[in-house]
Amino acid sequence: MIAIAANSERREPKLVIDVWADVVCPWCYIGEHRLEQALQQFPHAERVVLRMHTFMLDPTLPKETRPTVEYLAEKYNVPVEQARAMEEQAARQAAQDGLAYAPDRPVSNTFDMLRLVHLGNEHGVGWRYMRAMQNELFGGNPDAFEPGTLIRLGEALGIPADEIRDVLATDRFADAVREDHDTAIALGARGVPFTVLAGRFGIPGATTTEQFAQVIWHVWEQIDAESE
Repeated sequence: MIAIAANSERREPKLVIDVWADVVCPWCYIGEHRLEQALQQFPHAERVVLRMHTFMLDPTLPKETRPTVEYLAEKYNVPVEQARAMEEQAARQAAQDGLAYAPDRPVSNTFDMLRLVHLGNEHGVGWRYMRAMQNELFGGNPDAFEPGTLIRLGEALGIPADEIRDVLATDRFADAVREDHDTAIALGARGVPFTVLAGRFGIPGATTTEQFAQVIWHVWEQIDAESE
C-alpha cells in the first residue's frame, strides 16, 4: 500500500517522493501513473509517501476553454494537422500504459484547479485530487474545468463542498501555488513532471515504470546505508 499524504508528518515515512505537476500536462498524467505502478511493485511501499506539488505550465491561458489541438497549434506555431498528430501519438503512448487519452479534450487556465490541489493536501488527498482531475480531463469530459465537476471530484475524496466553493470564490492558496512553482525552479525544474526522491535525487520529465523502480531502489539503499 502506498501512503499518499499532504505532508510527511502524517506517517513517519522512510522515503518521501515529491512530485510537481500541472493538471493539463500529458506527461504528468502518464508519469504519475508509472510512478504509482513502480511503487505497487516495491516491497516497502508502505514506508513511502507521495506528496503532490503544483506547477502552472501556462499562466497566460484564459479561463475560457478551447480545443487542445487548436491551442497546441498556436503555441508551437505548427499546422493543426501536426498538432493533432502529436496528440494522437501521445494517445497511443497513454493507451500502452492502460490510460484513457482524448486528443479532442478542452484546455483552460489551471490556476483554480491547482489551488484546489492544495486544499486537497490539507485534507491528505492532494495527490488523489490531482489524479481525479487529470482522469476527468484526459478522459475527454468537456466539463472537466467546470466548478460542478471539481466539486464532485473533491466530495468523492471527502472534501466538503463548501470548502471547495470557498476556494473557487476567493484567492485562497494562490500564494501556495506560486511558492510551489518557485521551489521547483530553485531545485532546477524547467517544466513538469518533476520528481524528487528523499529531497536529493531529481528526475526531470516522465520516465518508464522500470526506471522509476530502479531509482526508488537506489535511493532506498542509500538511505539504508546512511542509517547503519
